[in-house]
Amino acid sequence: MPQLELLSPARDALTAIAAINHGADAVYMGAARFGARQQAGNSLEEIKQVVDYAHIFGAKVYVAVNTIFYDNERTVVENLIFDLWKLGVDAIIIQDTGILEMELPPMRFHMSTQANNRTLEQIVFWEKTGLSRVILARELSLAQISDIGKKTSIELEAFVHGALCVSYSGNCYMSCDINNRSANRGNCAQPCRLPYDLVDGAGKTVQQNKHLLSLGDLDASSVLENLIDAGITSFKIEGRLKDSVYVKNITAHYHGLLNRFVAANPGYQRASKGLCSIGFEPDPARSFNRGTSVYFYHGRTTGLVNTNTPKSLGKWVGTVKETGKDWFALESNETLANGDGICFQHNEQLLGTQINGKTATGYKPQSMDGIFRGTELYRNRDHEFIKQVEKSDTPRKLPVKVSVCFNTPEIQILAVSGSEHSSLQVDFGTETAQNQERAAANWKTQLSKTGDTCFDVAGVELQGDILPHLPVSKINEIRRILLDKLQEQLQTKHIESRTVSEIRNVSYHSSILNYQHNVANRLARNFYSKRGVSDIGQAFELEKPANKEYTVMTTRYCVLFELGKCKKLIPKEQQLAEPLFLLHRERKYRLEFDCKECQMLVKSTQS
Repeated sequence: MPQLELLSPARDALTAIAAINHGADAVYMGAARFGARQQAGNSLEEIKQVVDYAHIFGAKVYVAVNTIFYDNERTVVENLIFDLWKLGVDAIIIQDTGILEMELPPMRFHMSTQANNRTLEQIVFWEKTGLSRVILARELSLAQISDIGKKTSIELEAFVHGALCVSYSGNCYMSCDINNRSANRGNCAQPCRLPYDLVDGAGKTVQQNKHLLSLGDLDASSVLENLIDAGITSFKIEGRLKDSVYVKNITAHYHGLLNRFVAANPGYQRASKGLCSIGFEPDPARSFNRGTSVYFYHGRTTGLVNTNTPKSLGKWVGTVKETGKDWFALESNETLANGDGICFQHNEQLLGTQINGKTATGYKPQSMDGIFRGTELYRNRDHEFIKQVEKSDTPRKLPVKVSVCFNTPEIQILAVSGSEHSSLQVDFGTETAQNQERAAANWKTQLSKTGDTCFDVAGVELQGDILPHLPVSKINEIRRILLDKLQEQLQTKHIESRTVSEIRNVSYHSSILNYQHNVANRLARNFYSKRGVSDIGQAFELEKPANKEYTVMTTRYCVLFELGKCKKLIPKEQQLAEPLFLLHRERKYRLEFDCKECQMLVKSTQS
């Protein structure tokens, strides 16, 4: 039966556990080094804490070691992977093929979206090489994914929510080009979020001080079932730098969607076990977002960027219908609360303030600057909602049935959860309970008390006519030992059943690799050489291309299409005069439009 996995991000152990409690079937997190989000690193101790908790429910923990590494870092990377395997981590997410040339533990490897996973040819190569899973490029359409799903059997993971990189992942060198902060080394400075002037070939400024490369966020809620039909089994939420409120809310939202799908489609099941208690009504619009779309899942569309700001708008709440000196009235079904943050567009800029109170006439913000009749307001900090989400911290629960048999010389106690069980034998003792009915009630009551443990006793069955006298403290001790044993067995079974990637040597589909294949060490060079590649370029981080002009971004997003100036769709006389340039301060980039492949190249023109 196909298992559907909701995969949530975690910047730390507390966030990871919160994600599991709110419906994640797996979490992904970074180790102290070599993760694509340098600021989201975790110690081995923190990762171990998450592994121990997740495995109780059959949930998985993936660790991102998905940066490129240099030759002098080989031993550190190799030791890290062995350490993670010993902790019980379920898979390592990688980009650098040099890892596949190491002496590896029996480990499972997932190929990161950083590895240019945008063609059937590439996916087939990773499958034949022996990778266990491929994380697909965000730019693929449902039709493309469906084609890949029909022609491969490798596990496919796709993004469903969160921030979008404007460049194909792994092929963005703009940050490194500007200040040596490499995205492929986990230290992107996000130049895509900056404002640019768009200047045409005649020197005319077409757009001024606009965030032309800053994509809004992905929300694939509406196409989740389409992704399942296309062959996706793991649904990834972006956001290893996000706080636990964001992770709880977005995880709980997709948890509900997947549960409803499984309930209506008995041929599918969730990839983990346990019952989650959500203490709020999930709503993605009430968490950080820059405006959302389904990106390219339905093909190319406009409205992918908000050119006025790269910041979060939040949820639309209404229109200002009246203003006073220090107040405004709102036409809305929403109610604002003290502490709420609101934002709005004014003179093509995003402004914001905080709600400080309410009068009979309307709301009193900290500042009225930019608020006029007709202003459209968004709430980008929902004070009451945040409090609700923060309070939602009930542990995930596994249903357990307990049976106690008093018909033998020793008391036999059994706890069963799914296919796992634990048992204890306890001396019957010499003293029988004077009040048998009260003794039975005590056993049932005390064995049902699970408190903050990960178990929920669904029923206690007592077998036998004569119950011994045991103090409540002894029954409680029995319960603790019994459930501890069950928990340990669940964790041990999970680790023992981990699958392994078996790496094989198969021919690569090209004999030439340029810097966009990110080969940064001898092991990666060996990997491709053994697979028939004869010309292997150096990674950008080691050696910038010798040309005066070189590509620093390859994007499926197109500025021309976004502005309604696609060369395929409008007459030549209406097209912008090329070449087109993006300018930010002293930086200048030429835009090249590959209409055959329907993609845009951003070229560095620095000398």
